[in-house]
Amino acid sequence: MSSSVKDFGVVGGGIGGCSAAVMLSKSYDTVLFEKEPYLGGCASTFKKDGAFYNSGATTFAGYDKGNILYDFFESHKIEFKKKKLDLALCVVMGEKKIYRYQDFDRFLDSINTVFYHKKNLEFWQLVYEINREFYSINDYYYSQKDIYRYLSSILSFKSVLFKFYRYIQGSAQDFIDSFFSGIDKEYLDFLDNQCMIVAQARTKDINFLTAALALGYHFQSNYYVYGGMGSIFKSMKKQISEVKTNTFIDKIERADNGFMIHSADKSYSSKNLVLNSSIFDSINMFEDKQIEDYLKKYQRYDEGISAYTLYIRLNTSHKLLHHYQLIEKDIFPYSISNSIFVSLGDNEDEKMDKSITISIHTKSSFWQDSYEEKKQILQDNILRVLKERLNIDNSMIKDIYSASPYTFKRYINRASLGGIPVKKENLFFRLPSNETPIKGLYLVGDTSFAAQGWMGVMMGVNNLGKLL
Repeated sequence: MSSSVKDFGVVGGGIGGCSAAVMLSKSYDTVLFEKEPYLGGCASTFKKDGAFYNSGATTFAGYDKGNILYDFFESHKIEFKKKKLDLALCVVMGEKKIYRYQDFDRFLDSINTVFYHKKNLEFWQLVYEINREFYSINDYYYSQKDIYRYLSSILSFKSVLFKFYRYIQGSAQDFIDSFFSGIDKEYLDFLDNQCMIVAQARTKDINFLTAALALGYHFQSNYYVYGGMGSIFKSMKKQISEVKTNTFIDKIERADNGFMIHSADKSYSSKNLVLNSSIFDSINMFEDKQIEDYLKKYQRYDEGISAYTLYIRLNTSHKLLHHYQLIEKDIFPYSISNSIFVSLGDNEDEKMDKSITISIHTKSSFWQDSYEEKKQILQDNILRVLKERLNIDNSMIKDIYSASPYTFKRYINRASLGGIPVKKENLFFRLPSNETPIKGLYLVGDTSFAAQGWMGVMMGVNNLGKLL
């Protein structure tokens, strides 16, 4: 057993866990536990056969002065080499290309070229303004510690609810269809696939506030991170009191002074516990009935949504953009999407040059039988689209690897990826809070308030900071 009692033990070194550990280390004796030898979780960078790849998350958006993400990195002196991208994403739909520029006028020209509509200016101005106004509000908090804290936190959302109430009711698809007085099916497919990137749901399943925040992410500052996303976590590690990698936590018990955190060969004592592990998988670490009952309440939100990811190493410096979304007419086999997200290393990035990470939404249940056969079929379909749309041929490809939900379960201990889909029935006060009713137990990450990605997870860490 560890001789010292920590103020906070943080389990899981993903975006939420590392950010929470950095924040807590300023005022508390904190230890972070991570199963793998490197930090980052779904947003890590790994090495295989001499080449480096981003494991999943490849975008760093929302780093704007005054936003939570920017302020956090600045206040904690987290520095890494990055390059601002004027173009967040190129969307390819057959022969059509939509360039998602941060600059509003350039983007509007692009969308009008492909999907002209007389109300495009009004629609995208609305999306832009909702994003600008939403991220300027930071007077709310969310807690489930007790009924008083819960009700008072609901009241704290009065600014958000007052400003955006008309966009919270009903489905985004109905709002959009009414706004345009009928929308072209292909245009709606474009919007649906943009929402899938951020919210993991289509416009029929989310309200327009959620859709607007998803559609407007490219109006935030987007950056390319040199050396892979793992470079961010190397910088964050320097600001954490203590980090224990290669440490798999398999059991956690409540104790008189807090929690006992058990790995295979050692136990650690902590007054407080922060879980960055998926709320769907965390339940397996506990035998305490109160904790089990609390975590079980949210198992209904586990839709088994995950990712199939393809990693490719090129043997030539093929000049391409950093990010593409390739949208096809039909759903890819063994997936729930008709689009793939493609991210490429920068030609000036010695570590990541020639590296490609491609991801698509799938479900864990799809991979329970005929595993290798399904992997090969989906890989072949992705490669076919990649070659057709980005002019990549077999002679350019040196290495190919793939990761299914089971691969992610093996390496980062979670098969469900991307958190809880941001659907109408999951919003605001139905999500797990960063502060739970169990004394000393806190949650961060994409399966707790507020959402996935750097901006969504950081909102949860910021919320945690308000509650301590």
